[in-house]
Amino acid sequence: MKKTFIIRAFLLNITLLILVIIYNYININTLDYKITNNYEKIISITRHFHHRYLNAEYESYKIGTYPISGTSNRGVIILKDGTYPKISNDLNDTYHKIIDVLPKDYVKSLSLIMPNAQYVLPLDSENYVINHNQLEDIIKKENIRSSFNAFRDDDITIKNHDKGNVKSQSIILPIYIKRFIEAIFIVDIDISNIDRYVDNYNNEMMTHYEVENNNGLLTQKIKIPYTKDENIYIGLSFFCIIICVLKLYIVIECIYQIFHRVYLLFYQRIMYDSMTHCLRRNVFDMKYKTLNSRSVILFDIDHFKYINDNFGHAVGDKVIIAMGKMLQQQAKKHHLYFRWGGEEFLVLLPKTNKQALLSYAETLRAAVEEMPLLKDRKVTISLGVSEQKQQEHIHQTIYRADMALYQAKQLGRNKSHYL
Repeated sequence: MKKTFIIRAFLLNITLLILVIIYNYININTLDYKITNNYEKIISITRHFHHRYLNAEYESYKIGTYPISGTSNRGVIILKDGTYPKISNDLNDTYHKIIDVLPKDYVKSLSLIMPNAQYVLPLDSENYVINHNQLEDIIKKENIRSSFNAFRDDDITIKNHDKGNVKSQSIILPIYIKRFIEAIFIVDIDISNIDRYVDNYNNEMMTHYEVENNNGLLTQKIKIPYTKDENIYIGLSFFCIIICVLKLYIVIECIYQIFHRVYLLFYQRIMYDSMTHCLRRNVFDMKYKTLNSRSVILFDIDHFKYINDNFGHAVGDKVIIAMGKMLQQQAKKHHLYFRWGGEEFLVLLPKTNKQALLSYAETLRAAVEEMPLLKDRKVTISLGVSEQKQQEHIHQTIYRADMALYQAKQLGRNKSHYL
């Protein structure tokens, strides 16, 4: 029993492990699509700001800091008196469209950098450093073209930045007017948004992915759009997979045990006599009536009516129950034993010779005779023994065993007789 449990547990856990890994590995392409699709949405919103800028009206500003329209945030920084695009409404609208795609906590800032003006939303006034040469510095640092001869659609780029323990990504969109760069629009996002995509997908699909530092076993490289050499790797969390497998195993094992016990309960009631725990006679007709090469022992309790009449039916039931226990103790691995009638029992054995068969019958008879079941009186049994002949139906063998039992009774009871 213990060995069977260990083998079942091992095979089930290995099967579940393989299935969980396959399920996760199949779904990784969907996760790849979700991550890149979200980037494409943010980039599309960023590109649209370019068109808003080109169609913006201009107004005069003096040096100073002004609030962005629709907010209380002072995010328009004018470094030189002049005329500048009236773009703050569009910047605010773009910001809200982006946070519809990406939660607000992951959107660090939107910046529009011009030679003499900077639009920043939201503006961290305490940490924001005003740089009069910021446009030139970004052009140089990010290797952005100052002019172009023909329009190219791949000017937008995404760059990763590490500032201590803080990692961020910048979506950089240069804005050209009459072939020369006039401004740069930058969307800074927290790179941990990828972890958020992964966590959300895990919760939604019951998968177990995690962001890896490099390519390894069962990992997949996900190409972030509009990056040159920036890739992320999504792998399987084997710890989470093992926990998942164990949980599944526990659930399946509990369900198995429940159904197994229910099955055994009904199986026992259908197959076995409730008093003696021997097989029922109707089970013989269902499963064993076509047996070949068998030996048969048929016995009943001597003077059973006398026991019932003089000691009571409760004692009679006790004697019958004792017969069932005796058979369970004496039966071998391949023996089948049935409650054939009220006090009559049938034992089916593999084909054996007459001497061994009679010896086993005598063992049963002696075991019953030694039982202290009644006060001042021994309980005995008479046995009929027979062997199945070639081409003989098992019912014919049982019939001859019944005849042998009858003869044992005629010979004085408490005997075994072969026929």
